[in-house]
Amino acid sequence: MTDFAADFHTWGIPSLTFLFFYLAAAVVLAVGTLIHRRTLLSGRTAPPADQLGPQQVAYLNGGKNLAVWTAIGALRGQGVIGVDRRHRLTADAPLPTGATPLDRAVHHAATQRCPARQVARTEWVVRALAELRDGLDRHGLLITPEQRVALRIGPLLMAVLSAVGIARIVAGVMNGRPVWYLVAVVLGLMVLCTLLFALVPRRTKAANAALRLLRMRNSHLAPHSNPSYATYGAAGTAMAVALYGSATIWALDPTFAQQAELQRQAAASTSGTAACGGSSTADASGGGCGGGGGGGCGG
Repeated sequence: MTDFAADFHTWGIPSLTFLFFYLAAAVVLAVGTLIHRRTLLSGRTAPPADQLGPQQVAYLNGGKNLAVWTAIGALRGQGVIGVDRRHRLTADAPLPTGATPLDRAVHHAATQRCPARQVARTEWVVRALAELRDGLDRHGLLITPEQRVALRIGPLLMAVLSAVGIARIVAGVMNGRPVWYLVAVVLGLMVLCTLLFALVPRRTKAANAALRLLRMRNSHLAPHSNPSYATYGAAGTAMAVALYGSATIWALDPTFAQQAELQRQAAASTSGTAACGGSSTADASGGGCGGGGGGGCGG
């Protein structure tokens, strides 16, 4: 009788035995993946928040476009650039001492009379933004392409294990064995796999913590607080744009913001779950102004 029953074990493995080992493998893989993910997202090498410049903060907070508008806001606050009636930037004064590569790129775009909305697509600004991002990558603040690949190794292994479970379920059904417990385990594994594969953050936990701290320290710069930006100088203005978005430029100089066709918007959320898929990027191409067994267990 025992030998006869054994002939009906799917793949020659009793249902309870398969379910036990499958569940153990799923738990080990899930825990290992979460630990690996936590390590990669920690950003342990990140510098303290007070060592980040406004343009770095802007890139972390809202991506390329916000970094560009942070540079534009700071240069406008110093009277270095303006905008004409055709919505083109103008270079009204030389660059100040200590200008960043992005400042220089934006100023060069202004000398070429680029439309303000196309500045981020010019080849010199694209290069400056790439340099800015590379620095953030090196400091453990942004998730690098290599890290994104590494973050998806665990979910891919989960997908393979899910496929094995699905094959066992199909074979179990064809063999007339109960499979409901295995179905539940496989569904849970597939949900976790999908979430971990899709939700890859753009920045590390260290970057999120730095943004939260900077917002707390600079809450007085928020547009709703009606600050006098002239009091805080170019650096304060730049940090305000970096943290609170283009609404700061509207508060600082509404005429300039209107002529530059700047949308009134707040900066991106700094929560840990924000910005999972990418950033608010400008077109990176050149162009514009210069190119650029039993009981229903395991089948």
